[in-house]
Amino acid sequence: MDNFAQALYALKRQRIAVERTLGAGTTEECVVASRWVTAWQKLVQARLDQDLASPVQNRRFVDRKTGQYLH
Repeated sequence: MDNFAQALYALKRQRIAVERTLGAGTTEECVVASRWVTAWQKLVQARLDQDLASPVQNRRFVDRKTGQYLH
């Protein structure tokens, strides 16, 4: 699996974590879910940064100031 596919999977998981955060019934559930959101966000950005560093680059989704992929 390439980095883009891995980033897409991580982004989907991040979306699910956000939905769990919004639908949390207790404060504790919200805190745990928001930690998952943060963790998945870091993974998504790391995968996209790896993809950016690869020889084949698709620059359509790159922030020109930071050089990071936008998602």
